[in-house]
Amino acid sequence: GIVSIMTLTVLAYERYIRVVHAKVIDFSWSWRAITYIWLYSLAWTGAPLLGWNRYTLEIHGLGCSVDWKSKDPNDTSFVLLFFLGCLVAPVGIMAYCYGHILYAVRMTIQVIKLLKYEKKVAKMCFLMISTFLICWMPYAVVSLLVTYGYSNLVTPTVAIIPSFFAKSSTAYNPVIYIFMSRKV
Repeated sequence: GIVSIMTLTVLAYERYIRVVHAKVIDFSWSWRAITYIWLYSLAWTGAPLLGWNRYTLEIHGLGCSVDWKSKDPNDTSFVLLFFLGCLVAPVGIMAYCYGHILYAVRMTIQVIKLLKYEKKVAKMCFLMISTFLICWMPYAVVSLLVTYGYSNLVTPTVAIIPSFFAKSSTAYNPVIYIFMSRKV
């Protein structure tokens, strides 16, 4: 029992370090943890053999356990500390580790969603800017041609098309926004 709960506790801690702190536990750490688990278990299971509480036959007669019924302060102190050290503390550590893991995963999911949203917004902005440039670039070229003495190349028919596109560009951005925001 003690080895099992402590192994689960160490696994929770290892996952916590891996997920929350993005660190990898090395082989030597794992061996130290296994050694600690077994020594911890040996200390708790050996204590009754050394006089801190004792082992008695369980009520059904099929196994032995510590003396849970004893009212001796020495025995009750063992039971209390055993309960705290072999159940409450490990469960608390596991709850802490997995709570932080779940929080980190949730934050990661939110960041991923935010990045997807920002990517869609960036595409929408790129389309708006491209549309603006497509609409205004011909007008700018025609204006420069006229300004720098090439007005003979700009007939009224040639001038009206860029002017129309440039002036109508203000209508394109809301349309782009409406259609793209449905996807965002």
